[in-house]
Amino acid sequence: MKTKFDYLLLLLLMLLFTSCEDTFEPSGIETRVFGRMYDSENQIPLDNHKLRIGESNLIPGFGSAPNVDFIQYVDSTTTDSDGYFDFTFTTSGQGDIYELEVDHDYDNYFGLTDENVFGLLNQGFRIELEDLGEDKELNFEVLYFFPVNLKFTLNSDVQFLPIRIREPYSRVIDNLTETGVEISRIYYIDKNSNWQIELTRITDDGQAQRVVLDMPATNSTELTELEFNINDDDFEDY
Repeated sequence: MKTKFDYLLLLLLMLLFTSCEDTFEPSGIETRVFGRMYDSENQIPLDNHKLRIGESNLIPGFGSAPNVDFIQYVDSTTTDSDGYFDFTFTTSGQGDIYELEVDHDYDNYFGLTDENVFGLLNQGFRIELEDLGEDKELNFEVLYFFPVNLKFTLNSDVQFLPIRIREPYSRVIDNLTETGVEISRIYYIDKNSNWQIELTRITDDGQAQRVVLDMPATNSTELTELEFNINDDDFEDY
């Protein structure tokens, strides 16, 4: 009986160590990746945009979360004038996870630069590639965002500064801190949709208040300007 138990224990240990053995994709596997990045709603391709292949290694372990070690970018390309991309990358033998990444600088996007500002519909900015060695067609549904210049004036009776601006298309934390002056803010929005801006504040007794500003669809790719004059009694409890 003890011999059988020892055998089962040995088998269990062998299986355990086998499952913890690190594995890599062989080097030299060539995989073609092609597709298009296109905003079908506005009929605009995303041109001259960078995509790259990231190589990582899944390190075996006993933790509840996987331990993934990024190794390197093994190749990259840019979309052409019509939004198409087509390139072939080769595995290095150092990793077992390969992902196509759409270059997306969150600092630039949420800093609202003059570069392309866009989102992806129902897709992430990173896609793991399986069945290496086979051609992969990956198309991205892009939605461009276009600029609006919102000009706010807080009348001199407005209290409980700062006033926080909350808008739906970014996570920028922005405040209005002065009264009696015009303050401009540029945001990037879906030009085809109605949207809202909320101006919020907290009173001295801790009550949250807000002004909700309904924004019409601009239907324009050019900079659109909107002006708002805010009085103290525009704020309502919520």
